[in-house]
Amino acid sequence: MTSIIKLKVFSGAKDEGPLCYLLQVDNDYILLDCGWDERFELKYFEELRPYIPKISAVLISHPDPLHLGGLPYLVAKCGLTAPVYCTVPVYKMGQMFIYDLVYSHLDVEEFQHYSLDDVDMAFEKVEQVKYNQTVVLKGDSGVNFTAMPAGHMIGGSMWRICRITGEDIIYCVDFNHRKDRHLSGCSFDNFNRPHLLITGAHHISLPQMKRKDRDEQLVTKILRTVRQKGDCMIVIDTAGRVLELAYLLDQLWANQDAGLSTYNLVMMSHVASSVVQFAKSQLEWMDEKLFRYDSSSARYNPFTLKNVNLVHSHLELIKIRSPKVVLCSSQDMETGFSRELFLDWCADQRNGVILTARPASFTLAARLVELAERANDGVLRNEDKHLSLLVRKRVPLEGEELLEYKRRKAERDAEETRIRMERARRQAQANESDDSDDDDIAAPIVRRLSEKDHRSFDAIENDSHCFDIMAKWDNQQKASFFKSTKKSFPMYPYIEEKVKWDDYGEVIKPEDYTVISKIDMRKGKNKDEPVVVHKREDEEEVYNPNDHDEEMPTKCVEFRNRIEISCRVEFIEYEGISDGESTKKMLAGLMPRQIIIVHGSRDDTRDLYAYFTDNGFKKDQLNTPVANELIDASVESFIYQVSLSDALLAEIQFKEVSEGNSLAWIDARIQEKETIDNMLVAGASQLTIEDNSQEDAVEVVEEDVIPMETDDQNRQEASEENVAEVGEGSNDQSKENGENASSNPIEPQPKIRGTLILTPLPKKQIPVHQAIFVNDPKLSEFKNLLVDKGYKAEFFSGTLLINGGKCSIRRGETGFQMEGAFTKDFYKLRKLFYDQFAVL
Repeated sequence: MTSIIKLKVFSGAKDEGPLCYLLQVDNDYILLDCGWDERFELKYFEELRPYIPKISAVLISHPDPLHLGGLPYLVAKCGLTAPVYCTVPVYKMGQMFIYDLVYSHLDVEEFQHYSLDDVDMAFEKVEQVKYNQTVVLKGDSGVNFTAMPAGHMIGGSMWRICRITGEDIIYCVDFNHRKDRHLSGCSFDNFNRPHLLITGAHHISLPQMKRKDRDEQLVTKILRTVRQKGDCMIVIDTAGRVLELAYLLDQLWANQDAGLSTYNLVMMSHVASSVVQFAKSQLEWMDEKLFRYDSSSARYNPFTLKNVNLVHSHLELIKIRSPKVVLCSSQDMETGFSRELFLDWCADQRNGVILTARPASFTLAARLVELAERANDGVLRNEDKHLSLLVRKRVPLEGEELLEYKRRKAERDAEETRIRMERARRQAQANESDDSDDDDIAAPIVRRLSEKDHRSFDAIENDSHCFDIMAKWDNQQKASFFKSTKKSFPMYPYIEEKVKWDDYGEVIKPEDYTVISKIDMRKGKNKDEPVVVHKREDEEEVYNPNDHDEEMPTKCVEFRNRIEISCRVEFIEYEGISDGESTKKMLAGLMPRQIIIVHGSRDDTRDLYAYFTDNGFKKDQLNTPVANELIDASVESFIYQVSLSDALLAEIQFKEVSEGNSLAWIDARIQEKETIDNMLVAGASQLTIEDNSQEDAVEVVEEDVIPMETDDQNRQEASEENVAEVGEGSNDQSKENGENASSNPIEPQPKIRGTLILTPLPKKQIPVHQAIFVNDPKLSEFKNLLVDKGYKAEFFSGTLLINGGKCSIRRGETGFQMEGAFTKDFYKLRKLFYDQFAVL
């Protein structure tokens, strides 16, 4: 059965932007990556929003924001409910990437796109898979997919999407066939000429250095910087390629001959400790060479990183002695510690900045890479030293702004208190009006006194929200209309706390065992000073939010500043992507039937396209789409999907061809569902369609599926190219229609607006068709059947002779031929032979 395969490109085509593609396989929609970059453009999310209810699954290939940065937004703001599939490291490291992204933006601005809670909610939908694990898509479509190692980053995947019909779709972007220190390379040996290859051309035209030369150059530049008493900043990502550099530098620092052990090595990000902890637990996803043993035969974890200091803030970094080497995020230098450190260190000519990747052209890191390539051994030219940058900071409020903030905060607190007290008063009145003898009396709200109130007894007298026993009792006496025989007296409020139990006994409340405060309420020598209670050494440390001072209110400011770059700026490629020549040879060796090139600049895309055309690929096999373009990669050129009506299903008579496979011949006509509904409402007695060609007999082999149509051009083609297979009895009529169509001008047909449905053709209009014999029986098996029935059968020169030659069956070029005298045995034998076929 042929399949409809289409690819809708939303982002990441002929540019270096985030990756997001929607793949349609029949009625299943699979979202391939959902990245986001520092521009946070909502345009492609709005274009994707109408398809979100149809998405069956989301496949994530790598953990960086360019591949999954938009997942929290799709889940929290667009209502994505489909399951998300990725490998275990992509799940864990992807969280670290997004956490660091959110923290970096919150340090300098009010980040409104999604919160940390949205990130957690998005990753709750992730279903973790392993390499070579086949996952079957929910439903009866028969679509399954498998994650294959891609290299580049830990857990990075190439996805193989298959269907029961045999069409293989390979989605591979950002892969690396070469081994890194901590990762193995990818392999294409398991792919056998896929039907569709979706691949990228990212930096395919740029040269790459050998790993040995690259490492030597890195050590040389670091030593030159720190020996000048300067600090060296290596710009790297949060939880991907940073593992390669951290492992390399930790080995260098452990080597006494390298001369680097006297300097400090720092890994700086908001989630540095978590990244290292996750790396320790994911060694099975790395290269086998990392499993080493020390002299005591104990397992050694290479990501212990004994020589690396993990830092999470500027205050921690200041405490580390200079000169130091700092691995810091983020890689594009638009936000994060890398941008802040660059602004602080760029004015000192002793410092150095080493860039390890080529991000998108709009970023600060991309501009610095261009300057580094024109520089002389890291020293920028005079005309390149001055740079105008947009500086964003979060600063504390001062003066009038601070007073205004406190005033508004006091008003908000007062309003919240008033609403709370009003709600409590209404609840108390409702409980007082109840005449039942229920002892569960609603408790009045009593404000819990703070430490300041305990230290100053005047606060109780001045608090207007405290509970007044006599005032409440007086209100009760005045509010009562009927006299009561029961005497009431003023009482303190009391709530009987109900004890909750579970299978293990009384439920324990953690707050009952929490150290609330370290300050004793007793007075010291000075009445205004409390006595500080010192914690015992054996007392366990318990986190208490009250121990922290109240955060100072801040605001976000931005201004444009012109800076002078006096430090060295150098570029060493550590992206971990296959070089261009190897990528071209590996992709061409797959011999795919169709290729879609995405994720790469226009020059890189043009370069890969030219290589394919020069190596025997036809132009109609290659597609280089742009954003918001739909590519039809179906097996057949024209496939239209229709639904079968209930009346037609009731009339179908299937005949079994083989085990589990059945066929049926139907005579039907095509109609639109909306047209049928309108005619039924209007009371139409006969349902017709203007197109006469649609009233012919149709042989249907497709299921009830709705194709993905996104533009008017595709809908126009679907309405103009509605093709049906007709029986032999209608050949003459179709020829006449063709002659009339050639002589008359072609009138535009109306666009198909709804689902196409097959309805039964009236018996008077059913044409006569020749019988169709479906099957390919073997004469040897038929001979055994005849012997069981009591006939004499034998082969002679490839012909099956029955009953001594009275009847014979042989296979010819056009089919089987049966010869013999017209006797009763002949007709019995013919019937037995016909039973080996499914006759339609």
